[in-house]
Amino acid sequence: MKKAIILSLAAICALPALADDYGLWTSLAVQKSLNKQFSVDAGVDLRAENKLRDLTRYGFEVGLNYRPLRYLGLSAGYNFIRDYNLEEAEAKYKTDGSLRGYNVDEAFWRSKHRATFDVTGSLPIHAGHTRITLSARERYQYTHFVSTDITQYKYRTPMGEGSDLTGAYAYAGQYFSSLKSETDTKKAKDRHYLRSRFGLELSWKHCDWSPYVTYEFSNSLTEQMHLDKQRLTIGTEWKVSKQHRLDFAYVYNNGADDDDTSDSHILSIGYKFKF
Repeated sequence: MKKAIILSLAAICALPALADDYGLWTSLAVQKSLNKQFSVDAGVDLRAENKLRDLTRYGFEVGLNYRPLRYLGLSAGYNFIRDYNLEEAEAKYKTDGSLRGYNVDEAFWRSKHRATFDVTGSLPIHAGHTRITLSARERYQYTHFVSTDITQYKYRTPMGEGSDLTGAYAYAGQYFSSLKSETDTKKAKDRHYLRSRFGLELSWKHCDWSPYVTYEFSNSLTEQMHLDKQRLTIGTEWKVSKQHRLDFAYVYNNGADDDDTSDSHILSIGYKFKF
């Protein structure tokens, strides 16, 4: 156990020291076994990001799991997600390369519908009193973004030093003589991903803690399998009792996909009730 903790801490220290953002992910889930092969689950999640200043996501999910073989699992799930998009700005330039102004999209909420299909294989290896479980999961993920109306601000005509700034509009450390607002529509869109994950978990007889590490990468199917994001997770599951589970993890996201657009450090806390 001590060796696992030391290795986890060493891995964390080896990660990049700086990131664009940090946040907190929380989740609550229940799982019901129907028989030896089938189970169903449901859960809710809540995320705070933008350096914990904003609630950026909440949603719920349901899923069906099937285990045709001892070391092979199949699952399908549906997620409803309400996602908060931070303010976005786009600089506009004249033909001569000088700044014309900015188009600024106000922060907004957007709904997403997501379907997932997983194939997971696992291989337990026994070494004395320690069991090491290697796992690999391949997930197909389809997400539909619902269209929504937002407010867009257009800053135009930069004002130079020495100008009369009466009635001027400030943005990004500059002043502009013109500001207009109008309604813009974020159109509906679809995204397809393959999310591959590899994991290693340690467990011991009569020990309630199971530390693990996973590495995941997301490839966009709509962009010729372009690698959009990588995720490293280091955590542990705590078997509080036969039915109650707690999960604590550190997550490092690197890249951008249809969920995240920045590098970030995340503290993840989850609870699951199994019956």
